[in-house]
Amino acid sequence: MKVILFAAGSDGEIHPHLGIGRALMERGHHIVFITTFNYVAAAQQCGFEVLSFLGEDEKQDFLSSTNHLGTIAKVRSYLRFLARKAAEICDLAASHLDEQTLLVGPPFFYVIARLLHARYGTPYASTVLVPAHLYSLKDPPAFKSLRWFSSLPYFLRKPVFQAGERLLIDPFFRTLLKRPCKQMALPLPRRVISRWWYSPQKIVALFYDWFSPAPEDWPDQIAFAGFPLFHPVADSQLSVGLSHFLNAGPPPIVFNPGTETQNPRLFFQATLAAVQKLGARGVFLTRFADQLPDLPETVWHETYTSLPQLLPRASALVHHGGIGTIALALQAGLPQLVLPTWTDQLDNGQRVERLGCGLVQLAPFDTDALTTKLHHLLTSSQVQQACRSIQPQIEPGETVCGRIAEILQQEFDRQSSHRPGAAAPENP
Repeated sequence: MKVILFAAGSDGEIHPHLGIGRALMERGHHIVFITTFNYVAAAQQCGFEVLSFLGEDEKQDFLSSTNHLGTIAKVRSYLRFLARKAAEICDLAASHLDEQTLLVGPPFFYVIARLLHARYGTPYASTVLVPAHLYSLKDPPAFKSLRWFSSLPYFLRKPVFQAGERLLIDPFFRTLLKRPCKQMALPLPRRVISRWWYSPQKIVALFYDWFSPAPEDWPDQIAFAGFPLFHPVADSQLSVGLSHFLNAGPPPIVFNPGTETQNPRLFFQATLAAVQKLGARGVFLTRFADQLPDLPETVWHETYTSLPQLLPRASALVHHGGIGTIALALQAGLPQLVLPTWTDQLDNGQRVERLGCGLVQLAPFDTDALTTKLHHLLTSSQVQQACRSIQPQIEPGETVCGRIAEILQQEFDRQSSHRPGAAAPENP
């Protein structure tokens, strides 16, 4: 196969797809990795053919051009930018299609892959990083700003969602996809989230069914694979300073606001106060050292490190709720306190809470609440037992990535055998 893998976002979105690509490449397949400028080097180190659809200068120029705009003008500018990018990514991917191509991608890229699948008949599989990215009215995902929706009676959820999809979601995607649809002579999609954007053939869930049992209304074509844990070789070692700190005292609490958090100042101010109240040691992880308060000797700052190496030597983890970080904490048997900020993080955190392996804190800067919940996580025998019981169920990343590669190979073979006569473009 030639596998076109789409991936963008944070480490949590990129690393699993790097791992999947490596597993496919080890089986003799050619990988075309389409991503943003900041992950080109990591993909090249994996041995992939890499295509970037967003350059660093382009991103900075765009952000600078929108700084002075009001809210409405800024939203319109972002929408125009995304629409242009969607058309460019369609063209970029189409230029690499042939009869042996399989398209694989996470949300946002669903729409790109689905259009290419519709136009050229190219086999397509969706990857789903988190349960919250799957549409359900039976068990709606928990989003911080939409918690009211889950509280609605079931009979009201459908008309409310359909109204939102018709009035807000579909118009957004019609604007986003107008240009590529016109270029490929395709109709604009409708009911995008509820009916259209997933692969109609195969959806690969990058988590376990025990982490998120499937509601009745999830698509039938889902294959649960597990957590595809993967880390570039460059991230595999602890620094000398961090190693000395870990050896010098009891296991610390690790604090990680996430690689995409741009302004973690308040996070670290609140968590430092909690660490000091507990009389504990801490490790603060952030690339934005200028956002840190003055740190005592009991707290170590690291710009970036290997979580698989660090977490087994920690006492607890406080983080934003990214699915990759959750998986690593479960693998390490580590209690976790989740401070969700946006998108899927609240839903992820609640699933950890239901497993008994952690707690969710919605007020991230409430030092008293942070201290109380951390004390419970550090001292509760029930939490420790739950973490120990889940830990053996987390398979090595290589095992899961290999399973996903096998699922994709089988799906490509199946779709290819039923593929209509649509030809890949010679000059798309």
